[in-house]
Amino acid sequence: MIGLLWAGKLLLVTFFFALFLSFAILPFVDLLEKVRFPRGIAILVILALLFALLVFFVFNALDQAEAFSRDWPGYETKIRALTVRAQGLFAKLEEHTKRLLPETDRSVRAVKLEERAIDSISRVALQVRTLVSLLVYASAVPMLAFFMLKDREKYAGALTRILRRKGGRAASDFAESVTRVLSGYVVGELFVVLITSCVMTAGLLVLKVPYSYVLGPLAGLCVLIPYVGVIVATTPALVVAILSGESPSLAVKVVIFYSAVQFLEGNVLTPFIVGGRVRLHPLAVLIAFIFWSILWGVPGAILAVPLTATLKVVAERYDRLAPWAALLGDPTPDPLPESRDDSAPTV
Repeated sequence: MIGLLWAGKLLLVTFFFALFLSFAILPFVDLLEKVRFPRGIAILVILALLFALLVFFVFNALDQAEAFSRDWPGYETKIRALTVRAQGLFAKLEEHTKRLLPETDRSVRAVKLEERAIDSISRVALQVRTLVSLLVYASAVPMLAFFMLKDREKYAGALTRILRRKGGRAASDFAESVTRVLSGYVVGELFVVLITSCVMTAGLLVLKVPYSYVLGPLAGLCVLIPYVGVIVATTPALVVAILSGESPSLAVKVVIFYSAVQFLEGNVLTPFIVGGRVRLHPLAVLIAFIFWSILWGVPGAILAVPLTATLKVVAERYDRLAPWAALLGDPTPDPLPESRDDSAPTV
């Protein structure tokens, strides 16, 4: 099973990103349908708005990259000064270490590494191929999400029939349960990301930290990565503050600001908006994060929580798998009787 997950990494990652994108835009599509938009048009409108937001972010990031290239000579000087200090520190450390070693162990062998031109060309070609592949798979995500939403009743009915044939209990509630749990989680996380991004960007602008329009959204996106997202979000802002700040106080302010926002996000914002929709134990989240990160890298880290929540909901529908689902978290509540109708939106 793990071998299949590894072999089909690109296909499965693309599919699951499309699936969770469809969950994220499902409430907005339903809202447009209520004002008499045809479903296909409603999906295209929402995807077009998301694409416009992405284009805005990309152009803004390119503008910030151009500013970074202009500021690079000054940063290079500061980095060189810090490197010289570090080399001096390491030299002293090496000298003290040599005094502890026998005379025969003090020799140091020099190794010279050379790279041929053909190796350089091969590496560049590999990077270009990786970039093209990434763009192709990324463009497939919105197309898959479109068809998942357009024919969501048909896919939900097929999943229900498969589950019933495999002996799953309450098969008729399966699609609704998965939709309610994952849609609530994905939409909640979407709002948390947007709020965190706006607060971080505004705070960095007030502190006059360069590249705020990139660092702020990056901090918001890192909310999706459990545990290490805090480190990933804080490190670039801290490095920029150290290199660009006229005094060390700017770096201290950035650390305090990031710590305060991340504390509020983890203890107030996320519990209030997302709540306990996925009902996963913290230990299960940690193990899932490690497992999916090793298997699929960064995409696996982002998908770890919703994938594990999906597996828990599926396992709860089988008596023989229910004890394993209980290890992952508290039971998912059954849909309310009044919500069980044929017109309920499902994916």
